[in-house]
Amino acid sequence: MSGPSIPRRSVLGASLAATAAFIPAVASSCPAPGPDAVLMDVLARFWLAERAILAMEASTEPPLTDPEYPAWEAKFDALIASRAQAMGQMAGIRSMTPEGRRGKAQVVERCLPSSVRWDDGGMQSPEILLALSLARDVAG
Repeated sequence: MSGPSIPRRSVLGASLAATAAFIPAVASSCPAPGPDAVLMDVLARFWLAERAILAMEASTEPPLTDPEYPAWEAKFDALIASRAQAMGQMAGIRSMTPEGRRGKAQVVERCLPSSVRWDDGGMQSPEILLALSLARDVAG
């Protein structure tokens, strides 16, 4: 994993329990019928990954020398990749309903401030692409 993520875990650790309380509940990963069915499924996968990331960040990270560390880090990296993939997929799906736009907006509100603060990828970051997608959805 890249160097900036380790300090980020330390910085975020203190507020994780409070943050987890504000994450929307995920009812199912099966698409509900409707015009935003695919989007809602991707949103559910995003929040599942986000919750798992928060749980890992809130737990004690094994020391670098621990034999379990490589597996822990691989799992963490896979969750980060899954979350980014979901954001990228959402950016390519037009939201057709208020619920779809609200779902995208919740993800943007959750992820964009951190992305901007840590400068994670500039204009091509999943967070920025999703924010631009939401803006297009709202603008029509």
